[in-house]
Amino acid sequence: MLDHHPEIFPLDQVEPGLGRAVAVCRELPLQLGASRTGALDNLFITETGGLVLIETKLWRNPEARRTVVAQAMDYAAAVFRLDYAGLEAAVRRARRDQQQPDRTLYEVVSSAAPVEADEAAFVDTVTRNLRRGRAVVAVVGDGIREDAAALADLLKSHAGHRFVFSLVELGIFTAPENNGHVVVPSVLARTVLIERGVVTIDENTGHIIVKASPTPSSHGSSLSEDAFYEIIERKQPGSSAHLRGFIDRAMLLNFYPDVQGSLNLKHDAPTGAPFNLASIRKDLTVNTGPSSWFGRTEIALEYNRTLAQAIGGRIAYEKGATENSIRTAEGRMPKISDLLPRHADTWLAAIERYVRALTEATTDAATSAIPETSSALASPADVEGSAELRHQVQPPLP
Repeated sequence: MLDHHPEIFPLDQVEPGLGRAVAVCRELPLQLGASRTGALDNLFITETGGLVLIETKLWRNPEARRTVVAQAMDYAAAVFRLDYAGLEAAVRRARRDQQQPDRTLYEVVSSAAPVEADEAAFVDTVTRNLRRGRAVVAVVGDGIREDAAALADLLKSHAGHRFVFSLVELGIFTAPENNGHVVVPSVLARTVLIERGVVTIDENTGHIIVKASPTPSSHGSSLSEDAFYEIIERKQPGSSAHLRGFIDRAMLLNFYPDVQGSLNLKHDAPTGAPFNLASIRKDLTVNTGPSSWFGRTEIALEYNRTLAQAIGGRIAYEKGATENSIRTAEGRMPKISDLLPRHADTWLAAIERYVRALTEATTDAATSAIPETSSALASPADVEGSAELRHQVQPPLP
């Protein structure tokens, strides 16, 4: 089912930003040790060169419940030991066994999805992912929910590469009118805290350094974020370090990076949709226009004026002046290097003022909407409701 319909696997929920997954092969042959072999159930590769390794299990077997995570980790480790040529050879062998056309990895993926990169760049990306152990590793099955917590405990003992592990339950229902099937995927790893170790492979010495990762926050780093930083670093050396340093400081103000093609600098709003103060693209440009979305025109205007003044630029107005963003003096969208590292402090201070102004405006609006009572006092329900709209603003930057 997954091989014929890879879209069933909810990759956009597990790891947003990796792109569309292409089913490359089933039963990928692997060397697990000197005398042990095995086969990975499904291998997907995304249009961006991301790796998705899937093991499928029927959860009714008690023994499977005990061994599935360890088995998935063994298979992932075997894949990470391959280089690009080794992976391609294994894929071709699997496809021949299944009477599928004999194609290169690039041909398989590019024939099913719009691959942005040429073959050389695609090979480089997949090679880096293999070398660094960077992939989505998933166990997909029925009835996983009941054992999700126990599996999470088991996973803690398996320090892995820089992978994202996911438990996905496929609910399969029969449609009585046509005897067809309805498949409903559920990403259980989103509801069970899964801690993972990180194995860093020193590319110069080949040494493996195992570190226990701290308990992840709700907005931890992702494979998509790692790939984004690699892309911008190749285009402008030093840009990733400047941006990472800035993002680390912004996270102290409760911002988080959300990679959906571009890297978006987001903050949970007191109510409604999160707000986005900058969309940083892979071409190194910075679009601050999202700061003015959802009617936040005036608050965004002060924010963007501060940034425009810092870089000696100007304000650009769009959609009947309801949206605004910054431009350089030449009228182009600014790049990371126009703002960072020189204007990092100014940018963070402007961000903080934006958060404060928006929070105060939202709280005032919520307060004015509370109905009066005969005793001129808010009821306990009113007080509780208004408290949910409040948001603690961080103290000013030193």
